[in-house]
Amino acid sequence: METKTNKKPLIDALIFDLDGVVTQTRKLHKKAWEQLFDEFFKQQGSQEGPDDQDYKDFSGLSESDYTTYLDGKPRYEGIKSFLEAREVQLPYGNKDDPPDAKTVCGLGNRKNQLFRELVEKDGAEVYDDAVAKIRRWRKQGMKTAIVSSSKNCKMIIEQAGIAELFDVRVDGLVSERLKLNGKPHPDIFLEAAKELDARPERSIVFEDAISGVKAGQAGFFGLVVGVSRFGNASELKDNGADYCINNFDEIDLEGNEEVGQYFQASKPMVFSQESDIFQKLDHKKPAFFLDYDGTLTPIVQKPEDAVLSDEMRKTLSRLADEFTVAVVTGRDKEDVQQFIKLDNIIYSGSHGYITSGPDGLFMEHDDSDKIIAALDQIEKDLHKIFPEKVKGVQIDRKRYAIAVHYRNADEKDVPFVFDVVDEMLGKHKGHKKGEGKMVVEIKPDIDWHKGKAVLWIMEALGIDKDKQCVPIFIGDDVTDEDAFEAIRGKGIGILVENIGQPTAASYSLKNVYQVRQFFERIISLVVPDM
Repeated sequence: METKTNKKPLIDALIFDLDGVVTQTRKLHKKAWEQLFDEFFKQQGSQEGPDDQDYKDFSGLSESDYTTYLDGKPRYEGIKSFLEAREVQLPYGNKDDPPDAKTVCGLGNRKNQLFRELVEKDGAEVYDDAVAKIRRWRKQGMKTAIVSSSKNCKMIIEQAGIAELFDVRVDGLVSERLKLNGKPHPDIFLEAAKELDARPERSIVFEDAISGVKAGQAGFFGLVVGVSRFGNASELKDNGADYCINNFDEIDLEGNEEVGQYFQASKPMVFSQESDIFQKLDHKKPAFFLDYDGTLTPIVQKPEDAVLSDEMRKTLSRLADEFTVAVVTGRDKEDVQQFIKLDNIIYSGSHGYITSGPDGLFMEHDDSDKIIAALDQIEKDLHKIFPEKVKGVQIDRKRYAIAVHYRNADEKDVPFVFDVVDEMLGKHKGHKKGEGKMVVEIKPDIDWHKGKAVLWIMEALGIDKDKQCVPIFIGDDVTDEDAFEAIRGKGIGILVENIGQPTAASYSLKNVYQVRQFFERIISLVVPDM
């Protein structure tokens, strides 16, 4: 995050989780949880619990237990999920249960008692890097909020002497009063943004817990920063962090291009206040045309690692049960079919040179034999140069194109990669260059692209004549601009990971997570009880 520019990100507010982000109370929380469950299971001993449950198998609270079931969640919810994972059932009770009550609420109240005792004994330490950076950002005019599932938040920030650093506090007490759902629901973050008069899409969430980064994404916040103080960066990224920091010395906001790109979308975000996309789709039936890499799956270092998640596959299947769904990709058709593994969608590969789908839908370019033979020769020539002379370059032969990936190459070798591609174009006439995210392609110099493939599918299915049908193309790369242009005036283009570049799309989505949430929202509008 070292790249700087003179542009200042358009940020409304900064929202910080308390424990593990601003204060070092995480170790006190974990210690209190360990003591609670140690007491609980030891007290049971050889006793038989409700329904003959055996409590003797507790062997301590692991880090995985803590992060999965307890960290960041309201106490009672955490206890319930932790015990259920061990097939232990207790009555829920109510919030007024005494700390010695054998109920979920009783255990929760005992944990709170233990935690407060530890705070009184050891004090509430802060992370100096976080406090220093928050003070700096407030001097720059940033609005700030502190959020926590804990009802002890007010006590902790006052004892630590940092209460004045936050314009708004949304904690367990506020959640109880307003009946807010706990993490991973986004309620407490959204309430903080509301009280700060800030738009979520223009606000940043700082979180160290898996449940918290999930909540930040579920609230459609502009940027979710995972704070990896305990070596859990990969888990935070896998669950919703846009990227991670180890401490606050690693991030600046003013003049930071990497931060600023999340707030410079050139088109309205689908889930923003400015968006009217759902009104446009009211009483209409969308037909979906989708890129694959960067749209249905995150961009990865190696193309073969772009595996579709189970969650996205399930959502795509349900979407295709209700609407026309076509994947229009630069990948080979057979490869993307293997990734997606669904029979109820249309596959258009190699930028639309070959298309197949349900009910016998099929099209392949008339000059396919000639195109493939020419690319075979180019591929042989490229392998004589790569990867022997340049490490990290990957040649990805597709049926109707050759992609040269340089994401893993040394930066100094990138110009050579383009020189070699230009050399191939000079040697093999009738081909052209295409560029994408860390990839350059050699393609037939034929007037055919994703946009024409979309129009062909629309005509083949009669969508082009259906006034109630709205074609929607969702993509993330420059190769998708042809499709955005093709449906301009007829449908809706949505650009994923829009960082302010010119586009023919009408709206934008931040990432693959939001793409799936968009699908879920559309499904919920037409399927009852979703």
